[in-house]
Amino acid sequence: MGVRKATIEDAGAMSLVHSQTWKKAYVDFISAEYLKNISDEGWIPLFSRALRENIHQAAVYETDKRITGTITFGEARKDSSWETEQHTGQIQPDEGEIISLYVLPNYWSTKQGYELMKFAVEALKSQGFKSCFLWVIKDNARAVNFYRRFGFKSKGRLMNVMLAGLPVTEEKYQLIF
Repeated sequence: MGVRKATIEDAGAMSLVHSQTWKKAYVDFISAEYLKNISDEGWIPLFSRALRENIHQAAVYETDKRITGTITFGEARKDSSWETEQHTGQIQPDEGEIISLYVLPNYWSTKQGYELMKFAVEALKSQGFKSCFLWVIKDNARAVNFYRRFGFKSKGRLMNVMLAGLPVTEEKYQLIF
């Protein structure tokens, strides 16, 4: 089927995609113990609320009636890192955010990530955004290479965060439309 807008009924499948992808993609960044204990249902409340309350937008990639990828995006989130950048003028009001992009590991390198990103970028453009940004684990070469191939460029901005109790450096990337 391909990419389509996510519905609240997709929250369970989106959660499963996140958990299964984290367990493979983040083995070098998060403890094995933490990854082992991630529940496939853990993100259901977050996605259900986000979709029900229109907190952000989401799309899924469907293959053989099974959701195999997901992306969340929209207006830049107003969390502490966003507020810090907003006050220093580093985020513009016409700049969207790619919040997350995950594809089940068995479907990596099948263009699903590209199609999901293309969907999100087109949606942001149609809503009047002039660019979008994302944060990626700086040392996650697979993800960094994907974003660069799509056209994102590093802004040279680093942010240290705690991910599952471990310090991780994220880097900001931007795509100008």
